[in-house]
Amino acid sequence: MGCKTARWEAKMGFKELISVIDKDRKLYVQMHRPPDPDCIATAAVISDMLRSVGFKPQIIYTGLISKPETMELIDNLGIKLVRLDTETNKALVKKEDQIIVVDCQKDNSNVNKMPGEYIACVDHHPALADTEYAYVDIRPEYGACSSILYEYAVEFGYELSPVQAALMIYGIRIDTDDLSRRKYMLDIDIFGSLYKIANLDILSSIGRNSIRPEDISTTIVAYENLTIKNNVAYSFAGEDKAKESLAELADKLISLADVGFVVVYSKCFNGFNFSIRSQVDSLHAGKIAKHAFSKINGDGGGHLFMAGGIVPKVSFMDLLGSKAVMEKVIDIIEDAINNINEDDDNTA
Repeated sequence: MGCKTARWEAKMGFKELISVIDKDRKLYVQMHRPPDPDCIATAAVISDMLRSVGFKPQIIYTGLISKPETMELIDNLGIKLVRLDTETNKALVKKEDQIIVVDCQKDNSNVNKMPGEYIACVDHHPALADTEYAYVDIRPEYGACSSILYEYAVEFGYELSPVQAALMIYGIRIDTDDLSRRKYMLDIDIFGSLYKIANLDILSSIGRNSIRPEDISTTIVAYENLTIKNNVAYSFAGEDKAKESLAELADKLISLADVGFVVVYSKCFNGFNFSIRSQVDSLHAGKIAKHAFSKINGDGGGHLFMAGGIVPKVSFMDLLGSKAVMEKVIDIIEDAINNINEDDDNTA
């Protein structure tokens, strides 16, 4: 079966999910690289729900979790995660094992494919074509995957704890920019329901004193390397910056006057990482990222308002200096914007 979006013909829910799991095989819940609070909340809650009906899942991920508030969340709530890109765990997942991917899809560029069988996907990002699972529930109309898990819990009669509710609220806040992204009314209703049962002390403690000195220096570099053209802000944030840092910078730059679209990027060991934000309905961040980066052997995608991507180093090998790279970035983004707008006009 091909991957289908949102609520397709078959009913989606926790009962349907567990019906495709084999209790005699190992089960893993995989997060994207690196996992953000919404991904962690989704993985933690779905794993707790699976344990409540007799399964023994392990949560797995790859990549460095660098944000202090995310590590604080994991440590304080006792969430057990297994990092696979280590010498000890690199061969943990076997071919016969089962994997559920959450807040992502197995063919995403930020997902390390494992040897096991990908039996299920629960996600809120636009569906990738021709991706097969025994169970798939993809709802791009939701701003956070935690919101989908809330509905799973309610429909199944699973009672969320105050700690779980706080974790999910934080995930929703991060992925919807504190509910300011106007598209996601479903998440606002769910946020209100979770707030009534959440441990508010945990929420208030998350993120205190979380700004690191390197965050300040990265922000300075990003503003020094800022170019604004046709209401689009482009910024090179320097080398080897964490994806979480790029996302935070993009969130800051989108608030600039007369800016409706933001592209922030950093050079890493194998290429360039990008974070994109939009606050203009006609500039779909995910579509623009996918179109732009695929033209230069990269990969990208995401939502209307937020997206990301990665481009291999070889795509910029012929360029000398950061100014030349910036010019190429501007060219591919402008080309994507123009082509996507033309396609929309032709199909209107």
